Amino acid sequence: MNRRLFGSLIVLVSLLAPVAMAHEVLRCESDYNRRHVCTFSGWGRVALSHQLSRTSCVEGKTWGRDGRNAVWVSDGCRAEFLIDREANHNHNSFEDRRNGYSRTVVCESDYNHRHECDADTRNGVRLTRQLSRTNCVLNQNWGYSQRGIWVSHGCRAEFQLGH
Repeated sequence: MNRRLFGSLIVLVSLLAPVAMAHEVLRCESDYNRRHVCTFSGWGRVALSHQLSRTSCVEGKTWGRDGRNAVWVSDGCRAEFLIDREANHNHNSFEDRRNGYSRTVVCESDYNHRHECDADTRNGVRLTRQLSRTNCVLNQNWGYSQRGIWVSHGCRAEFQLGH
C-alpha cells in the first residue's frame, strides 16, 4: 500500500474515532408486557432511536430514563435507544441529529389527574396534536416549566420541543 494513502487513512480514522465513540446504541425490550430496566455504563443523554415493537414506545408512558445510567421499558415496548456521550451536550443539536428537526413528547392526563412529563423546555413547547376529546388549552389544562410539560383534566397531546 502506498505510504501516502496509508498515512491519510490513519489520519481519517483518528479524526472519526471520537465521533463514533460519542454515541452508543442500547437495545431494551419489554417481554410479556412487563417492565424491564436496561443499564449502560457511565453517563449519557438517552433518546429513542428505532422502535422494534408493534406496540408504541412513548416516552414517559412505555419508556423512560431510570436514574443516571438506565432506561426502562414496559407494556410491550421494544426499541433501540441512542446514548449520547458527548462532553458538550447541546440538547437541540443532539435531537436534530436523531430525528431531523426536533423532539416530540406525548404527555397524558389519565383519569383527569395532573401529570408531569420530563422534557427539556428551554427553547419552548408547542402543542402539535391533541389526542384527547378534551380540548387542551395552554395555562388551563396544559403548560410547561423548567422541569417539563404538565397536563391535567383529561388533556392528552403530542408536544414539540424547541419551538
